[in-house]
Amino acid sequence: MKPGPVERRSSQRIVTRQLGRNRFWLSWYAGRVLLENLSVDGFSISLSTPPASDRPFEFLLERDGTLGGVSGLAQVVNYSSDVNGGVAGCRFLSLHEDASERLTDWLAGHVLDVAAVPVTDIEAEDIVLGPSIV
Repeated sequence: MKPGPVERRSSQRIVTRQLGRNRFWLSWYAGRVLLENLSVDGFSISLSTPPASDRPFEFLLERDGTLGGVSGLAQVVNYSSDVNGGVAGCRFLSLHEDASERLTDWLAGHVLDVAAVPVTDIEAEDIVLGPSIV
């Protein structure tokens, strides 16, 4: 991979593997994989080898138990690895049609489902759209 900008999402990353379930999937040129985390800015996925980072790719995100998906164009912006494997960070370059609203709704719903303390719909959306605290 060429050195390039470090992926730094401005919005909160939401862990997608919680409560013993994988809830979000990515379909792209390399197949279908589970997401590690997701935000309104991008996502990360586990991969054993660095993916191509020199060109954007079309993607489709799917949420378990829902019809339809979120599609658009993304690009790998970083890859880190250790003895257990690697994680690729990707940023959205563009989202198709109403995908941004759908993604926000999905993430807010996920926050409501897994929150350790009670949160309202408005608080869940504020978490999703708010600044990253990671």
